[in-house]
Amino acid sequence: MFLWLAALIIGITFLYRSFNWFDDQAFLPPERKRVDGNGGHTQIDFGGQWVMGRMVATGNGRELYHRQRQWEIVWQAYPIADESPLQQEEARLPRSQRKSAHHDEDMRHDADRMMSWFMGEDPKEWKTVGGAAAAPVAQPPGNPLFGIALEKAAADAVTPEVVEKVTKPAIGGPLYPPVHAVMYAPLGAIDRPQRAYRVFQVFSALVVFATGLGVRVLTRGRIWCSVAVPCIFLYPGMRGALDLGQNPTLTLCIIVWGWALAARGYFVAGGMVWGLLAFKPVWALAFLLVPLLMRQWRFFISMSLSGAALVALTLPIVGLESWFHWLKIGQDAAELYKVNDNWIHLSRDLHGIPRRMLHDFTKPESEREKPLTNALAWGLWGVVFGGTVLIYLARGDRKQFTGTSAGFLFIGAYLTCYRFMYYDVLLTAAAFAVLFADPRQLLRTRVFGVSAAPCVAELPAGRELQPPAPQSQPLGARMLGYVNSFPLTILLLLFVVENSLTGMQLEATIGFGYFASPATDGSTGGTTPRLKADTGHRYPIDTFILLALWVWCAWRVWRGESRTGILPVCL
Repeated sequence: MFLWLAALIIGITFLYRSFNWFDDQAFLPPERKRVDGNGGHTQIDFGGQWVMGRMVATGNGRELYHRQRQWEIVWQAYPIADESPLQQEEARLPRSQRKSAHHDEDMRHDADRMMSWFMGEDPKEWKTVGGAAAAPVAQPPGNPLFGIALEKAAADAVTPEVVEKVTKPAIGGPLYPPVHAVMYAPLGAIDRPQRAYRVFQVFSALVVFATGLGVRVLTRGRIWCSVAVPCIFLYPGMRGALDLGQNPTLTLCIIVWGWALAARGYFVAGGMVWGLLAFKPVWALAFLLVPLLMRQWRFFISMSLSGAALVALTLPIVGLESWFHWLKIGQDAAELYKVNDNWIHLSRDLHGIPRRMLHDFTKPESEREKPLTNALAWGLWGVVFGGTVLIYLARGDRKQFTGTSAGFLFIGAYLTCYRFMYYDVLLTAAAFAVLFADPRQLLRTRVFGVSAAPCVAELPAGRELQPPAPQSQPLGARMLGYVNSFPLTILLLLFVVENSLTGMQLEATIGFGYFASPATDGSTGGTTPRLKADTGHRYPIDTFILLALWVWCAWRVWRGESRTGILPVCL
């Protein structure tokens, strides 16, 4: 009862916090406060998903990745009247003409900002057509001849070639595949994105309780649902998922329940559940490694077929062409991902680690990527992927669906995902559920006695003083030392980083003066390479922690301890 009470309090606290995370700060002047009071639904994280669902819900599925149609949806959903008065007044003004907004402040309308986050570009000819449309109302008073000339020049500019380029669909949009758009159609049926944002936040919180039940089934009741639920709420990535209205809670629920069914022997049903990962293809491909290496062919085939069935079900709604558009958008995004400052620093994949260290983000994006950086990124990924495959094939226990061997496979699959963001760290909670399926083996600590060495005074040569024999004191005070379980230490460290250090925003910078390069401007100074680290969400501390756990699991599996059933738990 007390555990459930604690779980409910933690869940309600996190949900309440997410409801108010994007509220206007109290100290802001009235002209800077949004009319609707909260801007969470205007972020790309939820807004991009809702727009895809809205496209399907409004019957525009076959134009899913047409930016012209997306513009219509976005402008209807994000009215200017919901913005702050300052944003309404100065969004269209050049920076030099602003009166109240700062020179470097982003004052675009919500719709303009949302569309700028989408992949793809609008035809440049739109400006020509827009100018022609505005020409009749731009006539200066008292000079009709100038107005006629202006209209004539605008009409001449709108040539058939310009019309053709404007009417041709501009391909772009969010990175979500058509399966994701169809799954989000019920959410897109809610015409107000702010209302849909609240609905999804509540839904995400409720999904955590369903996931906790899945953990209980996976561990055969050894981990109670009332314990799993608060642990998931406190786990890294959960706050970002709720605050931003992102979907890792749903992805985690799918992974946990699919594997729980497989662990109980329901391989076809478990594979069908994992087939739902078609709405997040990068995770479907990553976790496909688990049944493939374990040679669980029924699970593997049912997962593949159910995923393919979901793709087929979208074809009457979005058509085949939308899938080709999505592939093109994915290719463009993969190239942008290599050089974009924001994406690299918010990512948690292995590819981003060398790039955040070696890229010079003061240079244009086209000049940042180097062959060495790309080679190091793929090299790091190859070490983890190759190590996971080789070690598991050589020493892994394919009969065990939980424990160190299976947990090693889950962590390896997560780390080798191609691209993902900081809130997706939540998915590694499934790996811990697999590792801790039998908590008695991994929660055990080792106790050892600590005693001070006897002090022997220096005596002249030839004379010795024997120390007195220690007396047994069974009821007296004792000094004890503890060596904790390594996985438990990693789990607690992740909790501390997420719920304490992240908010502190601690920063550290190390300069490597030996590798300094001379200045190119003729001065006597130089450029020193610097390695920066912080505890915020822009630095992958959690990735390094999980890499340490992967190494630990690899060592245990290689020693064959998962096969013998002997699981040393200490450092």
